[in-house]
Amino acid sequence: MQETSPTLDARWLKMELFTDYHRISGDLLTAELRTNGVLNSSETQLLLERVSTHHLLRSTEQMLVSGFARLDKASVILAIPNDDHETERLARASRIYGRGELLQQRAMVVLGNYEVSGNLHLNPGTDLRNALLYRNEPFVGMTDVSISFLPNPTTRFTASTILINRGRVDFLCAGAP
Repeated sequence: MQETSPTLDARWLKMELFTDYHRISGDLLTAELRTNGVLNSSETQLLLERVSTHHLLRSTEQMLVSGFARLDKASVILAIPNDDHETERLARASRIYGRGELLQQRAMVVLGNYEVSGNLHLNPGTDLRNALLYRNEPFVGMTDVSISFLPNPTTRFTASTILINRGRVDFLCAGAP
């Protein structure tokens, strides 16, 4: 007798992704519940629908709107989760940090054109020097972040949660503002 595992129905997940010079928003049809699951899956491409793209360096340029866009996940530098499941998960996680099961370490991370100050979440005993070296997942979460787009210093924003592409980290240090 063959066992079947239950699968989730596909649903639309709002994606907000940043590449070297673009902010891309769109919807992805997926069975994943969270942005984290999509970005850390084995798929190498994302096919977004109902897409809008902003060029970050030429902020006066009009937004490009398209029915779809294909994006290589390796080009994604950071992402901002925009789903209720992520918000609920972070609320639960904050209780875990309060109990001391996980640690938050304030850090500054430079990823190409982006400088990010925020909290990295570590298991007890993990040194910040090794925090990104031995992770299995390509995208790692940070909370309470401020982000600067270095080529255009007037482009700054904050987010409660982001996912960073650990393969694109150029610089990491402790004690960020």
